[in-house]
Amino acid sequence: MIPCPARAGIYEGSFLPGQEFNIYNLISIMKGCTYANRYKRLPEERCGINLSQNEQLTTEFIKMGEEVKNIVNRSLNALIKKDAQEALDIISYDDFIDNQLIVVEDKVTQILADRNPTGQELRRCLSVMKIAISLERIADLATNIAERTLEMKNEEFIKPLIHIPKLAELAVNMLDVSLKAYVENNPDLAEAVCKKDEEADNLYDEVYQELMGIMTRAEELSFTRQAILLLLIAGYFERIADYATNIGEEAILINTGKRVKF
Repeated sequence: MIPCPARAGIYEGSFLPGQEFNIYNLISIMKGCTYANRYKRLPEERCGINLSQNEQLTTEFIKMGEEVKNIVNRSLNALIKKDAQEALDIISYDDFIDNQLIVVEDKVTQILADRNPTGQELRRCLSVMKIAISLERIADLATNIAERTLEMKNEEFIKPLIHIPKLAELAVNMLDVSLKAYVENNPDLAEAVCKKDEEADNLYDEVYQELMGIMTRAEELSFTRQAILLLLIAGYFERIADYATNIGEEAILINTGKRVKF
């Protein structure tokens, strides 16, 4: 989790030092704020989000999504090649993704503070923040994959990597399509990607069964150790697919008002 940094001019004094900055704390603060300034504005100023602010938020959101997709792809390549330097670069890159989340949070908070959007516009703001938090957690999973890769950097794989790369490619594709569905306001595309979650679960089950079989038959402790590491990595990719499904569900909700769960 990322502690709330100083945000000059935005709900000044509302956050305690070190207090976590998230949707729920923000809403709690907003409920206690006065709405007097809202009614002092001209009618055209009360219509919703300022266009330039909205465009800036969308730009930063898309940028974060692209960076996260890239880091997940890099984590797969580092695993396949057992590239220790690439794995280290991925781990160090995590701070950059954390900073991107802060940028998105700041822009959402500024919109809420300046415009007091309501209805669909408010839901869109909070939805973007929610997805940005999911993206940051996906980047954390890519870091976890890189860390497990470093633990195997001097070892031969106990088996050819077949199902894990398939699972990883599916997860990245799901992430790409779910973000596209959200940005393009396409609930049908979002539903299609959500239905892929079962395929990801099935691939993980195949990896699980195969690696558990290796562990039960392994005569060398190193085989068991690597099987556990590969199982963890498969779990990380499966979790990325779950986050992509959640983004798809959010796209359906924001465009249709229907809460769905796949």
